[in-house]
Amino acid sequence: MMTMAGEGLQPDEFAATAARAVTACAGLDVREQAQNLAGDGLLGVVADEEVGGLALPLGFAVPVIAAAHSGLLAFPLLETILVGRLLQSSLTRLAAAVVSGKTLATIAWQGEAVAERDGGVLLLSGTVARAPCAATVDYILVRMSDGAAALIPTNAEGVVVEEAAGLDLTTPEHAVRLQRVEIPIGSILPADTWDTLGSDANVLRAAAILGSAEACLSLAQEHASTRRQFGHALSFNQAIRHALARQKLGLESIRHAITRSLSGDGGPVQRDAAFLAAATYGSSISEGALQIHGGMGFTWDVPVHRHLRRIRTLQAQGDASGLISAFGRRYVSEVAPFTEAGA
Repeated sequence: MMTMAGEGLQPDEFAATAARAVTACAGLDVREQAQNLAGDGLLGVVADEEVGGLALPLGFAVPVIAAAHSGLLAFPLLETILVGRLLQSSLTRLAAAVVSGKTLATIAWQGEAVAERDGGVLLLSGTVARAPCAATVDYILVRMSDGAAALIPTNAEGVVVEEAAGLDLTTPEHAVRLQRVEIPIGSILPADTWDTLGSDANVLRAAAILGSAEACLSLAQEHASTRRQFGHALSFNQAIRHALARQKLGLESIRHAITRSLSGDGGPVQRDAAFLAAATYGSSISEGALQIHGGMGFTWDVPVHRHLRRIRTLQAQGDASGLISAFGRRYVSEVAPFTEAGA
């Protein structure tokens, strides 16, 4: 069967649809948002057609995620898109329910669960964290100690979802305690699942930061051109114009890094690099926009600080600081032999 990817569709064509869907989701609860997003085909953009998806490459999810975060969508869209595709082979019915918006799922990005057997039963224990909207979803995907993953029903006995915490007020994160939670063997996904999931997630995190950074830069440019001080617009100040130019350059650097990560030569390293580029430039852009707005940037009506909160949350979910350290160690290990040979 020919997929939509083979019919000449381009990823950017999904941006307008996603932007309209995000606007339509304003004021709705999480389940109503899921139905709206599913109706536009956004929950299954990369899932197989057998589960109701569009069977498109990961690059088609990039403009969808960017638009969602530009509009500060209060729904775990990144997690839903990834879970829907991840379950399509082993848990087909559940994947279809996620893609259709009937079942809600999220991912706990930190911590891991430890499995033990009690006779013929598998029990999971441990604490996982940074699970967006965990208090309102039906399933949580968690990491296992061996790099596998497990899908856990939130209403299972022994699952305790703690109160929301974190910086992002629109998409609250939760820690979840697992106290000997019984799950079927079929809910355990293979050992390489988490590494693949994390690599794809970093591309979409970069896209999410791109969306927020783009919104911040747009707000900063508008404010600088309309806000007047001493008879002139703020943009009359050369320092502000230079700052906006640097932020625009940073935005294009994020875009280029994402494009490279999805090219034929892109791999896990390029995907991690795209996330780190977005984390670095995204913070700079949002902080610069906040500085241009002054105190207004901290008000709820001017959402610059909300975008900054979301960018910081995405940095933490992807462990940007740990990833930078890993890149540093890799660089040193690769350079050291050449340095010693030339000594």
